[in-house]
Amino acid sequence: MDKSNPYASPLSDVTRPAPMGVDSTSPFDPNGRFSRLSWLAWSLVLGVVGSVVVGVLVFVLSLLGLVAMPQPGADPSAAVPIVGVIVMLIPYLIMVVLGVILTVRRFHDIDASGWWCLLFIVPLANLVAFLVLLFKRGDDAANRFGPPRPTAGWEQVVAIIYIVLIVLGLVGGIIAAIAIPSVISYQTSGMH
Repeated sequence: MDKSNPYASPLSDVTRPAPMGVDSTSPFDPNGRFSRLSWLAWSLVLGVVGSVVVGVLVFVLSLLGLVAMPQPGADPSAAVPIVGVIVMLIPYLIMVVLGVILTVRRFHDIDASGWWCLLFIVPLANLVAFLVLLFKRGDDAANRFGPPRPTAGWEQVVAIIYIVLIVLGLVGGIIAAIAIPSVISYQTSGMH
């Protein structure tokens, strides 16, 4: 026998149903999610492709004479015509927009608003935000930004390469910070 009160208010679930399935959005769609490894992999790919594009662009512009090396003693700003500067800004702006989209997706994975990307323009807060995105696991289940996106195999490999490069850069930077002052003091003491 049902012991519920027929005169009680009806109970209902007012929570939004979680999207089912897998995130199949484009990597450059700001509405999706990115795991840590996907974010690192796509960031490295964006950096490498952007650097190659900028390098080729500088080469082509220098061949066309739109970017030139200044003559000794000349004003350095005279070597870069405004057309070259405008053309060079285009790939940088594209890289910034795509980088923001990738970061928005990573914030979505930890169930945070993409507006947290603005922390990346604040000194020291950008380091904290980077470390949070690097180390905080995303939600295993669907969150308010959608279902999780599976990390492809190539993304895992590229992300591991990026992590190794980050560690090597940090170790190299620490070694350089220790060694350079020692080398300079050694060189200056030998000159006396």
